[in-house]
Amino acid sequence: MAKRLFRKRNIGLFIKVAIAFVALWFIYREVQIKDQVADLEGGINFLLQSEQLLVFMGLIVLMMLNWVLEAYKWRLLMSHIEKISFWKSLKAIFSGVTIAIFTPNRIGEYGGRVFHLQKADRIDAALLTIVGSYAQLVVTLVTGILATIFFLPEYVGLGPITPMQYNLTGVLLVGLCVMLVLLFLNTRLLTTVLSWLPIPKKHQHYANVFQYHSSATLWKVFLASLGRYVIFTFQFFLLLQIFNVEVSFGNAMMMISMTYFVMTAIPTFAITELGVRGSVSVYFLGMVSSNASGIFTASSMLWLINLAVPALIGVMFIFQLRFFRKSD
Repeated sequence: MAKRLFRKRNIGLFIKVAIAFVALWFIYREVQIKDQVADLEGGINFLLQSEQLLVFMGLIVLMMLNWVLEAYKWRLLMSHIEKISFWKSLKAIFSGVTIAIFTPNRIGEYGGRVFHLQKADRIDAALLTIVGSYAQLVVTLVTGILATIFFLPEYVGLGPITPMQYNLTGVLLVGLCVMLVLLFLNTRLLTTVLSWLPIPKKHQHYANVFQYHSSATLWKVFLASLGRYVIFTFQFFLLLQIFNVEVSFGNAMMMISMTYFVMTAIPTFAITELGVRGSVSVYFLGMVSSNASGIFTASSMLWLINLAVPALIGVMFIFQLRFFRKSD
């Protein structure tokens, strides 16, 4: 028994060290990419100048507020299966970012969180974590769809579509947005849908997680997701102003929303995500500003502040993950 416990501890320690090493290596590789290192170095040096230092500190505070809201969301969703402190929830969030930084579409984020839990069923926890991610996706889709309504006639053109047809399409798209929000607020419908599928009896109880929370609780999760979206879009706008990208607030919000909207459809490894983010940002914001370098630098600094720094913080908490339990 003692030998088995010793072996599990060694395996767990090896996995934690490997995660920390790979995360640090990926961040290093990302910032050292030839076409990006100059932008990052220049952006960091510029933000650390005395006249920009206060703004830089404000961006860091907003980053922390962003992840505090995410920790609030996750703690709220986990409350039905395990009571955890806010501090533990925040540590789990940072751990998730660390693993997410080197996994496709940040799928490792789920493992980084659920392995902080002591008693809850980990599959239940992962499914509830997906509910939180779905809330963030709905916010991105809704804002992206609304931005598209204004983007298409201004920058693409309506072609043979008449104004009446365009207005009708706009109404239908707004209706789609309302439907997406209502579907999220009624995730319990998933339990009904899944009950129709030929799922083995021993796994059928997992479908019940989608009816754990009331619409009122899910509304809180949705509003926290909306708050996060407002924070990182405002951070992006501030960075655009700092790096001399002359764009009005309205145009910036439209193009930033379009950028995030398109990014949701692009499968990426985190090692290429910085470049992808920069390219998509330049494509849309480049329509309203000729300062492509400033746009790319702003996008790169947003990635550094909102993802790379939290991933580095999360390395400290990786060693608190519990891969094995006494019952395992």
